Parts: sequence; structure tokens; C-alpha cells
Amino acid sequence: MTMLTPDRFSVQALAALQRSAQIAARARAPLIASSHLMASVLQQKDGDAYGVLAALGHDPAAMAKRLADLFGSRQIVMWRDAKSDAAQSRLDPSMQNAIATTFAEAQAVGSPFATTRDLLVGTLDHPDHELAELLAEWQIDRNAVSQAPVSVYERGTTAVAEEQQHAREVRKRNRWRISPVFLGLVAAMAASGAWLYFQEDAHPIIVFVFVTLGWIVSLALHEFGHALAAYWGGDHSVDERGYLTLNPLKYTHPLLSIVMPVIFLLLGGIGLPGGAVYVNLGAIRSRWMQSTVSAAGPAANAIFAALLALPFLLNGDGVFYMERPIFWASIALLVFLQITAIILNLIPIPGLDGFGIIAPWLPLSVHRMLAPVYSFGFMLLIFLFWYVDAFSSFFWTAVWILILQLNIFPGLVEFGFNMYRFWMP
Repeated sequence: MTMLTPDRFSVQALAALQRSAQIAARARAPLIASSHLMASVLQQKDGDAYGVLAALGHDPAAMAKRLADLFGSRQIVMWRDAKSDAAQSRLDPSMQNAIATTFAEAQAVGSPFATTRDLLVGTLDHPDHELAELLAEWQIDRNAVSQAPVSVYERGTTAVAEEQQHAREVRKRNRWRISPVFLGLVAAMAASGAWLYFQEDAHPIIVFVFVTLGWIVSLALHEFGHALAAYWGGDHSVDERGYLTLNPLKYTHPLLSIVMPVIFLLLGGIGLPGGAVYVNLGAIRSRWMQSTVSAAGPAANAIFAALLALPFLLNGDGVFYMERPIFWASIALLVFLQITAIILNLIPIPGLDGFGIIAPWLPLSVHRMLAPVYSFGFMLLIFLFWYVDAFSSFFWTAVWILILQLNIFPGLVEFGFNMYRFWMP
């Protein structure tokens, strides 16, 4: 007998064969017989057999109901392979002959796979004793069934599986594809930056546009850093959520991730961290990777800051700033904002990445003790800035030390701020 493998059938025929094993199991039959196959074929409403019988004036639903009184469903067929004939031993002779006829019918019409119509012909030619009694009553014209046109709707399992795999690959590529939104932001940032570079008397509003767009780009990079590390760590749900596309609109909360940081930028000149992407920490394979996920956001800011500060590091002579002061002041301001974001993020307060880095290593008792303040991390941060002078002094000292290490003149940052806040006297 031809080997019974899934790739020899259409999707509908495969489902019918699987259901026939379920029906046989429910009926406590020792073998899968052609009557079980007929019952499953009649239940396959999207198959050729169902449509052919209906076209010939039969009522497949009523036929299925008759057989349903004898059979139920609950298990799945066990397919045999080249090393085993377990499935073969489970088939009644009537079922074996029906399958052989099924393949002969498919071959006769030149189909590489068998459909439910072919299965129906096989059961009509080789009924077991239970099915034979019903067929005598139903008076199904075997030749009419055999000569019915092959449906274009039933498709081979191999082709469907290949299409599904291709669709998964396309979805995966789309998830990793850089978002047009992000590309648009970068393009707008580059265009405004070019305007500042070539127009010595550029209006301050261009500085505002360039710095704000650059800050939004850095926020997207920050969240992408978290998502990429999470993906590498084992949480593949981040690609399904679109976090790997760099689209700012895909992140957890646009208000917390984008709007609020921009508002704080406008009001206070501080790179306030936004709401992070949702990461399934349970899927991350180790505590080290959990810490890495939290550190990846500030790391992305650090890389962005280093790229922006590269001209300052390569040229220690401050004279070149004066050739295009507005442009370099805008770059210096963007670097300054990245530095504030990095230091701010690394503070070990719940809700910030600094706490996320150490959180996997803290005892459960510490987490329970801190649980009441987990939702108030940002409020605590604001309190420290406004009411704890030592904290504010330490923060700004660290910021300016790093700015000087990057060969950026503090006065250039101040000039950038003055241009950015063009509406202020």
C-alpha cells in the first residue's frame, strides 16, 4: 500500500483522515474502517465531497448526522513514516483498500494529492459492513462522484505549509523592517540639520525642530535597545508587537514614551526617560540577560551621543565651532540631552533602567518591601530634583563632567538652549 503521509493529501482530506481516527477512537473501534472515513468526509463542509454530494441531490449534513449517532471524535491519527508501519496496522482492510483507491483516483485526474472527493470514491468502492447498509439506502452514484470536476478550492498540504512558512517569513521581515515613521523622522532631522549647517542666519525655530526631532529619534533608539536585547534574551513577543521596527508609535504608551519626555525637554531641558516597551521577563533566559535588557536603553543613548560628539572628540580646537555656531550649538545641545537621559536612567529608582539592572539580583524580601513605591518612581525622581539639593547638585555635576570629557564647551550648550527656547525673552 502507498505510504500514508500527510503530504499526499489536500488540507481538507488530511483533516478528514485525522477526524476518522478520532471517530474510531470514540467508537472504541480496534481499527480505523471506511465507515469512520465516510463519517469524517461528510463532516468536512469545505471539501469537494460535500459539494459533490449536495450537487447530486443528497443531503450530506443528514448523512453525517446518521453516522454521528454511531461515532464521536476525540483523538488524532498517528502518521507512519519510513521506519514504522504503526498506522498501517491500525487500518481495517476496508480502509486500506479505500486509501489505495483514493490515490488511484487522484492519479487518474493528474493531481499530486488526494482530495475529499477521492476519499469519497474510495469509501464507496470499499465500504465496511456498517457503511454498506447505509450506502444501499443512500443510493450514491459512484460514477457521478468520480466524474465530478476537481475543485480548485482544495489544496495540497505541502503547498499550504510552504505558503504559511513564506507568510511567517514575510511577517518576520516586516517586523524587523525599519518603520517609515522612523525614517521620516530621521529624514526631517537630517533636512533641518542641513539647513542649520548651510544657513548661517537660520531662524531659531529650525533649531527647535532639529533638536526636538533628534530627541524623538533618540527615544525610539532607546526603546529599540530594550526590545532588541529582550529578543536576544528569549522574549520573541517584542517582534510581534512591532517593537523592532523603531516606530515610536508602537511602544507601550506614546504619552509616556514620547509626549511627556518632549514636554520635559521644553520645560526643563532634561532628557526625561519615557515609558519602556513591555517585556515578558519570564521569557528572558537569565538574570544577566534581564539586566542587559534594562541597560540596553541607556546604551543606545550612549551610542547616539558618541556619534553626535565624534566631531568634538576628533577636533579639540574650539575655533571650528565659530564657523557654523548655530549648527554646532544644536548638536551640542542634543549631546547634552543624551547625557542627562543616560545619567537619569541609571539612577536605581523603581521605574528607571538603573533599578531594572539591579532588580533581578535583589532578594524577594526587598521586592516586597519596595512594592508599594514601584508605581511612584517618577514622583520620587521629581521630589529629589526639586527638594534635595545634594541630589540635584550631584546630577548636574556628573552631566557637566561628561560634557567636558567630550570636548564640548559648556557655553555652546547654553547658546543652543537659548536658540531652542526662541519664545523666551
